[in-house]
Amino acid sequence: MARKRPRDIQQLFGGQRLQRFTDFTEQYQRWQQQLQQCFVALQLSPLLAHCKVVSVRAHTLVLEVSSAALASRIKLQQSRIITYFQDESTGHISRIDVQVRPKISTPSLQPTEKAPQPVKNAGENDDETVAKLRRQAELCEEPLRSQLLALAEKYEKT
Repeated sequence: MARKRPRDIQQLFGGQRLQRFTDFTEQYQRWQQQLQQCFVALQLSPLLAHCKVVSVRAHTLVLEVSSAALASRIKLQQSRIITYFQDESTGHISRIDVQVRPKISTPSLQPTEKAPQPVKNAGENDDETVAKLRRQAELCEEPLRSQLLALAEKYEKT
């Protein structure tokens, strides 16, 4: 069975998939920033550490919180949050969907971060590619984060 040749890293960065992913991560950051501004304006700042935007789809702002108690507090402020997003955002938000996803608080169960490896005999262009991969990995959650970091480490070694 014939095996496909691996793609060059530059082909991967030039592809539409990466561009769509980059666009999504930028949009996600804007949503998260807008949520932070909303909570500050509505004096809900203590909830920021436990709440994040998952997506905005079909006029619905999807939020993820770490407990049901926080979900109830956000539901009580739902109309004010919707009004803020309608006034400040480009899209029309008419509903908030709050998902409860508790965080694991046991330190032994959380993954440890590896220190970045020094670059060995890499060209200037390779350094930029590895840096891009690492920046994108910082914006992602597992398992994509570990895959991007592994790709960056593999590319560093060549």
